[in-house]
Amino acid sequence: MNMYFSVPTATFLTLLAAFLWGSWMQVVKHLKKYPVGGLVFWLYSFSLVLVYAVTLIASPFLLPDGLWQALTAAPRANLEILFGGFIMSLGLYVSLTLMSNVGLLLTTAITGAAGSVIGVLTSVMKEGLPNIPNAVALIVIATIIYIIAGQLCNVAAKMRDEDVAEAEGKKDYKAKGKVTAKVIFLALLNVFLTNGWSIGTATGTANNIPPIITAFYMVTGSFLSILIVSLIQFTRKKQWKEVLCIGESKKPILLGLISASCHYGGNLISIYSMPVLSATMSFLYGRTATIWTYFWGLFYGEFKGSKRKTVVVLVVGLLLYFVGTAIIGVITLS
Repeated sequence: MNMYFSVPTATFLTLLAAFLWGSWMQVVKHLKKYPVGGLVFWLYSFSLVLVYAVTLIASPFLLPDGLWQALTAAPRANLEILFGGFIMSLGLYVSLTLMSNVGLLLTTAITGAAGSVIGVLTSVMKEGLPNIPNAVALIVIATIIYIIAGQLCNVAAKMRDEDVAEAEGKKDYKAKGKVTAKVIFLALLNVFLTNGWSIGTATGTANNIPPIITAFYMVTGSFLSILIVSLIQFTRKKQWKEVLCIGESKKPILLGLISASCHYGGNLISIYSMPVLSATMSFLYGRTATIWTYFWGLFYGEFKGSKRKTVVVLVVGLLLYFVGTAIIGVITLS
């Protein structure tokens, strides 16, 4: 019995996952003074519960040989998937550190292009190229288009900040942050760590690991790394009472639940669709998460009052994401 989706359905679900990925970090706007690290702790705690629950419920239908047999069938590959999840969540922590130091714009500008290239290369090296004519050329073109699209969106964000500063009469406005040795180190570390997604998922597809098992080991690794960081950070800073919302509003816990539903809920959808599309195509589709990040920025009025030129640059950048997606569609639907 074929338990996988059709190619069009898998494509739709992978783009849906990208929508969830591009949306969940909007909850940060509602944290107020609650530490962002606390949100990440709840995010991966709830993610663990979510994926484990889905695994237990779905395993009788998806794993004919039983859950334990599936969990122990390929120990080396499973450890590699675990490692991918472990470093991926650490990459999120490093991203938050970079953003707090130099801002979202510079962080994305430094890591976006390198992350795209390394992610594609990792996926291709793990599982090989799609068996269609001109696959290399199409993947390269789509990757370049996504990189250009991301840079244009970043430029638009910078122009927006300059427009706001000009409207407020701040003639000496300077963008947040500057490139230092520390920033470069953190950026390179971020690229390496976030590539854990490609390492883990491509290992799963290359070794024919059932998608639900890939998600199981990915989330286990993600939770373990964040648990270690949280134990060190919150114990040293004596923040556990605040993080656990003892005597405080429980809203951050709810935001963590929402984040987990989007983040690892999206991961589940993407991983289960991946054997149909390949890890490489899925990774490229996932880059469209940026579209939704900027959409929510527009929704929250972050570009309100921007000059027409700024809006044009942003629209062109977003349209290029659709062009890149169309090229990937040609590959996957061929």
